[in-house]
Amino acid sequence: MSQIASFYLLKDGKRQELPNGNCSGAVYMAIWDFCERELDLDVRFPAPQEEDTLDCALLEGELASELLIALWVQDLPKLAAEIATGWDLPTSEVKIGLETLRSHLELVRGNAALLYEMV
Repeated sequence: MSQIASFYLLKDGKRQELPNGNCSGAVYMAIWDFCERELDLDVRFPAPQEEDTLDCALLEGELASELLIALWVQDLPKLAAEIATGWDLPTSEVKIGLETLRSHLELVRGNAALLYEMV
């Protein structure tokens, strides 16, 4: 399977595609696992009925704010190394994934939400 990671800003009924940082879905799966395991933030929701969706996450409101704050207080290079080691991924890719996620979360204000999908 291809594991293509996609991000979308959902706002006012519109879906705007955002860059994925050229990272694979495996990088973001590792990041979501870290969020759930270490930060106790459940960002995943049941995958849509589309059979090609392998993984997805929806971040809105307070949850998006909590994750953004958690990422800002982290030493991203150190965190990337920790996540990468656990998943046998390149640290540089995980760092880019964390930076990409953080920059996307900064866009979530008001009634906006960030949707992640991996197909």
